[in-house]
Amino acid sequence: MDGRALSAHLMPELRAHVDQLKSEFGCTPSLAAILVGDDPASRQYVKNKQRVAGELGCDSRTVRMPSADATTDALLSVIEELNADARVNAILLQLPIPDWVDRFRLFDAIAPEKDLDAVGAASVGGFYRGQWGRFIPCTPRGVLTLLDYYKVPVEGARAVVIGRSDIAGKPIALILGGRLRNTTVTWCHRHTRDLAAICREADILIPCVGADVGRPYLITADIVKPGACVIDVGFRRVGPGRFIGDVDFEAVKEVAGWITLNPGGTGPMTVLALMQNLIDATRYQLGLQRAAYSV
Repeated sequence: MDGRALSAHLMPELRAHVDQLKSEFGCTPSLAAILVGDDPASRQYVKNKQRVAGELGCDSRTVRMPSADATTDALLSVIEELNADARVNAILLQLPIPDWVDRFRLFDAIAPEKDLDAVGAASVGGFYRGQWGRFIPCTPRGVLTLLDYYKVPVEGARAVVIGRSDIAGKPIALILGGRLRNTTVTWCHRHTRDLAAICREADILIPCVGADVGRPYLITADIVKPGACVIDVGFRRVGPGRFIGDVDFEAVKEVAGWITLNPGGTGPMTVLALMQNLIDATRYQLGLQRAAYSV
């Protein structure tokens, strides 16, 4: 499952939507990302976002804050300024942020029509209730597009999601198990007992950990059901310029029916989904419906 290729396939459709917004409405979609600290994976994601925004002709800027300066009040002030700025169509609070910051207060402070990653209480209600709502969070939206494009049988399938972040594992589990996709979900995390046995039963396996688990990979070939779809959302740096995921790709590809590249799988699709959400945010603010795509 090649996220780079699928992203390239869909980019002309996104570009057409951006061109329409510019030519018919005189509006250039504009994104503001808030980046706290110096997390390598976050820096890479923001770099990719800026590159793709430029390719589409969108405006993009990053508000950076050192971890030492990051407080809940300081970040709330940044969000309030971006909410009030009519030139900003969408706001992304890049995770992770320091543990001492109240992330839920920040999530809920983002204006709902600008809540690009659907983290605020007003946005969560949509996919919690099995509906699209304003936005599907970027990583889950990218995962759904991969499943649809590669025609993975989803209805009634047994899905295992590992991880419970507010932008990946948690919304993926809710969305797959809800009326949008109708899988039967087992939702796991670091406290789950006998994780390997649960993974072996999965038709669709989606690890979203992205952390050192004390061994080279969380998901190895011996715990993957033959023919399963394995979508690797995990992403971490293991050396200068070297990133890996949660899945032992070379071994698991011999067992799985579908498997994402990593890098090159869910990462490009998350960035593409972010741009789709930016386009939708801009359209909503013009009184339009969300954009339609071939996938």
